[in-house]
Amino acid sequence: MLETLNASAYPEKSNPNSELTKLYDSQRYTAYTEDLEFMWRWTIYQDNKLIQEGCSLTFDASQRSVNHVLAFFNMSNKNQKAKQEL
Repeated sequence: MLETLNASAYPEKSNPNSELTKLYDSQRYTAYTEDLEFMWRWTIYQDNKLIQEGCSLTFDASQRSVNHVLAFFNMSNKNQKAKQEL
């Protein structure tokens, strides 16, 4: 599911006690995780648009999940650039 969302506005949500932890921040991608007490919800934004979200049982697992998804996106971007150069 893709939806437009300003990443800086993301912390302003219905649960004021929720705290986001930034897992990744580059020029193009930003990723956050939040502890929901029964799971960790993670979200990845590309150019301030939500492009992927998921959940993990632990903080470490959420970091690994985000790293895995970002690695896929980076490889996908490299493959697209290579096709354009041909």
